[in-house]
Amino acid sequence: MSDIFSEVDEEVRKDKSLQLWKKYGNFVIGGSILIVAATAAVVGWQNYRQSEATAQGDQFYEATVFLADKKFEDASAAFADLAENGNDGYRGLARLRQAEALMSAGKGAEALDVYDALAADSEVGKEFSSLARILAAYYLLDNGSTDDVRSRVEGLTEPGSVFFASAQEIVALSYLKDGNRDEARRLLSALKEDAAAPQGVKARAEEVLKAIAEG
Repeated sequence: MSDIFSEVDEEVRKDKSLQLWKKYGNFVIGGSILIVAATAAVVGWQNYRQSEATAQGDQFYEATVFLADKKFEDASAAFADLAENGNDGYRGLARLRQAEALMSAGKGAEALDVYDALAADSEVGKEFSSLARILAAYYLLDNGSTDDVRSRVEGLTEPGSVFFASAQEIVALSYLKDGNRDEARRLLSALKEDAAAPQGVKARAEEVLKAIAEG
């Protein structure tokens, strides 16, 4: 009988954790993606400024216009072509924008393939491969197993990693979704107290910790 009550109690805890995930997960992810996107934009602009290939700059601009006009298929194809045939300065950024276009077109699985290929590409800058892993993990939080999520950001949670705070936030959310509130709380508490973490990430960690305590 005690085993039955233990199983019921465990299921209740998991259900409450899942409710917290549904309530705060998008809030946390939305804020993190803004940070990630801003970083990508800066890196992309730097590469753009360094490139002397005017034709490729025009192609990138045209693909961006397709994306802004919600012509996602055209944007995806244009970014893919630039990533394949453009110089190294454009490869990483074009792949990220290609995946963005695919996501917007509702082709998440294809976007995930692009992220994974970029993450494994040793010829692009580390900031691009790391960012691809982060964005793949975000997608998998709602579309894959939490083990897949954690495997994508393995190693990125170490201090000094470009996206360590976002990676740790993702891992904490994956444990919260699993119903492992203790591990989620431990990671979020460490993130909140980390002087090197961005202020926005620390504020979100504190918000979710409050929700866990009240849940």
